[in-house]
Amino acid sequence: MLTADTATVDRGEVLGGPMLKHTFRVTNNHGSESLTITGLDSTCGCLRRSISKTELKPGDVTEVTVEINTLTQPDGPQTWVFTLKHRSSLWGKTQPDAELQLRLKAKILREVSVSPPMVAMTTQTEATTTITLADKREKPLSVKSLATTSKLITAKQSVKPNGGAIVIELTFSGDILPGTHDESLIITTDDPQYSELRVPIRCIKKSTQHVLVQPEVLDIEVKGEKASGIFQLRRTDGKSLQITGVESQLPGVTATWSTGSGNVATVKVSIAKTMAGEKGKGELVVKFTEPNGHERKLPIAWSSD
Repeated sequence: MLTADTATVDRGEVLGGPMLKHTFRVTNNHGSESLTITGLDSTCGCLRRSISKTELKPGDVTEVTVEINTLTQPDGPQTWVFTLKHRSSLWGKTQPDAELQLRLKAKILREVSVSPPMVAMTTQTEATTTITLADKREKPLSVKSLATTSKLITAKQSVKPNGGAIVIELTFSGDILPGTHDESLIITTDDPQYSELRVPIRCIKKSTQHVLVQPEVLDIEVKGEKASGIFQLRRTDGKSLQITGVESQLPGVTATWSTGSGNVATVKVSIAKTMAGEKGKGELVVKFTEPNGHERKLPIAWSSD
């Protein structure tokens, strides 16, 4: 089995804010069998991790490095548990992975705080929020630079209130694509103890469209016979999607559509064989009963060999 030089490590008192990094040395002591590390689970998602080597022959050593963002952790004594899963190629498929538990302990002391320590933003358009960096020491730190891991999220230091706290303004661009985005704000300071602070950012961008269409442009290849392609339409709020009709002003281009009351519908676009040897593009217009009065344009293009 895998064994650790020290399975439980106590780092004592650590400052809240900087990353807490530790490396465990782990050895394959399972007789003559080679082992494969299959995973590393933890009780805290606020960390980065790496394993130097996942295939271990007998006697091989690997290093398991964990990095905890203490900025987002509560003050006081903390214990983080990591479960290193591993197995031998000689074991049967039904045999569960073996587990080695590693523990890292520390007592977090808070002199510098960021509020909130994690930023969560849900928006449909451009949006702005602020966080506050406070230092309760007699000589507070200063911010040297601000950066984010996304060019669509900008950060700037705002006015410094009388209380001495530093206000940082985050702006989320309206160009962020719909979906969930996990990024970070990186604060560099003039204090060596707090040279870098990382604030996790989660941005949930909701689509401003009531109906999403895939693909964005439907490319159809005409090979002498009637050719076709399909658009998929999905209502973003999960409600009913009902197509009233599809208008085409393009000669030789027709469309049929699915009926029903679900939140997904399809539009089938057909190109007549008379269009063979031609190349072109245009748009169809879909009209809906639900959402009431809504319309979407469907761009299409066609070509031949």
